[in-house]
Amino acid sequence: MDEYGSAPVENFNAIPVHDRLDNKNWKARVSAYEELAKLFRTSVDDSDFCQFEGSLKKMALDSNAVAQESGVSTLIQFVENAPEPNRTKSSVVPAVVEKCLSSTRAGTKAKALELILLYVEVDTPDPVIEDVLPGLDAKLPKLVATTTNTLAAVIRTFGVKNMNIKPLVKKLPPLFGHSDKN
Repeated sequence: MDEYGSAPVENFNAIPVHDRLDNKNWKARVSAYEELAKLFRTSVDDSDFCQFEGSLKKMALDSNAVAQESGVSTLIQFVENAPEPNRTKSSVVPAVVEKCLSSTRAGTKAKALELILLYVEVDTPDPVIEDVLPGLDAKLPKLVATTTNTLAAVIRTFGVKNMNIKPLVKKLPPLFGHSDKN
């Protein structure tokens, strides 16, 4: 405790980034996410991106809402700047659909949508849509509605001419009878 009775401000920068990513303290994870976002923005070295690819899914699955939102921001920096972000798509997108699209924080939802659109932009829509579609089968009505809005945003942004819409059309009939009218 400091002289004012509040907890001391913890400096996590002395701890290596890899250790902070797995730290049980959410503030330590946030400091790691912020440092990685800065690294991803400025780095031109492939190894800076490759060494953290295994930790990207955990950022989207973070149990703390504030840390999760910070993690999604870091993921956006990764996809924007990594030489080959497609290598992480199959592990990151399902995690984002599962945990971030159903978040109670509006910022996390908006960043999750931005991240999914970035993955479509750096690749083609079809593989990303395949990873997003399981969100339509979720038990949470809120997640089904947000997944539907995400897919609509992908179609609005990239058009139907650039993608195979057959998997989407197959999922439409159950959506019309869904309990959540959104």
